[in-house]
Amino acid sequence: MNLLLSTLALLLGPLIYTLAGRSRASRHALDAFILVAVAWIIGVHIIPVAIKTGGLLAIAFLLAGIAFPLVMQRFLHVATGTAHFAMMFLAAIALALHAIIDGVALVPGSGDHLPLAVILHRLPVGMAIWCTFRPAIGNASAIAAFVIIIAATGLTFYSATPVVELAESRNLALFQAFVSGSLIDLVVTLGRQAWNRADDDAGRRRET
Repeated sequence: MNLLLSTLALLLGPLIYTLAGRSRASRHALDAFILVAVAWIIGVHIIPVAIKTGGLLAIAFLLAGIAFPLVMQRFLHVATGTAHFAMMFLAAIALALHAIIDGVALVPGSGDHLPLAVILHRLPVGMAIWCTFRPAIGNASAIAAFVIIIAATGLTFYSATPVVELAESRNLALFQAFVSGSLIDLVVTLGRQAWNRADDDAGRRRET
């Protein structure tokens, strides 16, 4: 039941985002909610666990991940579109890794409130994927991201024991730290998009 509820919450994200987008006020509120939710997932769920497992070296990987978009765009002269696609790819990997942990947390007996927390946080994850992946790299890629997350969660839900051992490995923690650092670019992009939409709406109101 936990796995089914988490999947439904994830898939409800795009529907709620689409319905809310019909109203300017609700769209701005939803943009802010998604921004905070994504920052919360990165800052509370992924980075602390990676640093706890990986130690000080994970902090270095985190900083390297933060610098990665800058290196791609300025030093390697990668086109902005290509760099953005790379960020989306890294975001998909990070979400899949997070889905692995979610799959373990959904197993009955993992805690009193942990499965519920996982199910609830899937809603903003679904909205964030839909509003970020779809405009950047198309519907097919956004749908693929959903499939990857659902598959990773289901796989680990039914094979929790070996995945727990993998999730506790230091190498995976270091990789999570690097990807989490790169995801900060995603948070900045979400914030910029929300600000631009609010500014455009304000400009339209002044014109009328």
